[in-house]
Amino acid sequence: MEVYEKINLLIKEQGITKKEFSNKLRAIEPKLKTTGEPPSEKTVYGYLSGYTSISIELIPYIAEALRVTEQELFLTTYEKRIDFYKTMVATATKDEIDMIKQRLKIKDNFENIIEPNQDIENLINPLISKLEELKVYMNR
Repeated sequence: MEVYEKINLLIKEQGITKKEFSNKLRAIEPKLKTTGEPPSEKTVYGYLSGYTSISIELIPYIAEALRVTEQELFLTTYEKRIDFYKTMVATATKDEIDMIKQRLKIKDNFENIIEPNQDIENLINPLISKLEELKVYMNR
C-alpha cells in the first residue's frame, strides 16, 4: 500500500470527503518549499490520486489534518501497526506512560502491568483496543 492509498483509507475511515480533507489540509496552510504557498485543491487531489508525489514536508500537515501520527501514514499493514505499538509500549518513558494513562483513562498502575517477563501480547492488545476506541471517539 502506498502512502496516498493509506491517506485515502484514513479519509474513508473518518467518514469525510476528499474535498473536506483538502479543505482541512489547506486550512493549516502548509507551505511548499517549491512555491512558498499551500498546495492548491487540484494539487491535493493529485496527491490523493497518486498522480502527484507527496512532498515530504507535507507529511506532518497531512497527519495533523487527519488527526493521526506521522508514523501511522506509513503503517500499511495490521502487522506493522502491531509492531509499532509493541515497540512504543516497550520503550515508553514514564512521562509517555503517564500521558497514555491520562488519555485512555486507565486507572491501573502501569508499574504492575509492565513486568520484564510478561508476554507483550497481553500488554499490547488492550492498549491497541483502547487506542482504537479513542480514535473512533476523536473522529466524532
